[in-house]
Amino acid sequence: MIKFMLAARKRPDDTQENYFYNWGIIHVALMLTTPAVMKVFKRYDQHYTINGINSDKLIHPLSEMAWDNFADHWIEKEDDFDIILYHPDYVIRMQPHRFGDHNFIVEVTEENFVHQRPDFASGGVKLVHFLKKQPHLSHAEFAEVWRDKHAPVVLEAANGLLRKYMQSSHLPLDPKRLKGTLFEMGGVGQFSGVEEFWFDSLADLYQFCEQSRAAIAASEANFVEAAGSISMVTAERVIYDFTLPEGQRSPLPAVLAEGSLETAVYNQGLRDWNKVDGGD
Repeated sequence: MIKFMLAARKRPDDTQENYFYNWGIIHVALMLTTPAVMKVFKRYDQHYTINGINSDKLIHPLSEMAWDNFADHWIEKEDDFDIILYHPDYVIRMQPHRFGDHNFIVEVTEENFVHQRPDFASGGVKLVHFLKKQPHLSHAEFAEVWRDKHAPVVLEAANGLLRKYMQSSHLPLDPKRLKGTLFEMGGVGQFSGVEEFWFDSLADLYQFCEQSRAAIAASEANFVEAAGSISMVTAERVIYDFTLPEGQRSPLPAVLAEGSLETAVYNQGLRDWNKVDGGD
């Protein structure tokens, strides 16, 4: 799976409460009733930043950009990315809902599964690291060291605290492809990897950082550029997931079902509702 990953934040004149309302309610409603979105995005996760986090207790600091949220959009192939950006469904229905700041972190990545408890379920407390590579390394060299040498160090240092650990490696994205979209002002491809850690609690997250800080720092010294690498501490909310086995995946949205109210409303059209034929 390919992951289209975004970190974003509210406008300076907005409140976080209103921003989260727009993202968590209105934006989700638009997605669930937009056919192209529901056909192409196979999983959609929202991550809400947890306030009051002490950056000094983390392995990497929080960003000075004060990101409010982070999203994963899972697609099957790279061409699906262009369908979302330029399909009329998205451009007409989704794009006008501009409710946040124009700054973004924009990353396209390929996931690498590392570790998961047998009883794992999505959601809850997550630590997210956005990692920069050292300048002398290629993205491929970074990914190899990260996967083969660093991941075992993390798991050993974690000593059972992790519910799950995932790495998502950089894939190239030409910023020109975002021209005219919501994300054209975003910082594209700033990071070589995004790693996600799931915990049972904030206390476990802090304990992980404390007990693994030295080992992780020593390992990262071989491939990570510490300056510019950042953390987010979030609460994960999975909106839907079609990647799971039958019986576990989310139900299909009504907008993709013939005869549903949602499909009937969509078929009325996307604009020009006040224009009629045959008038004088």
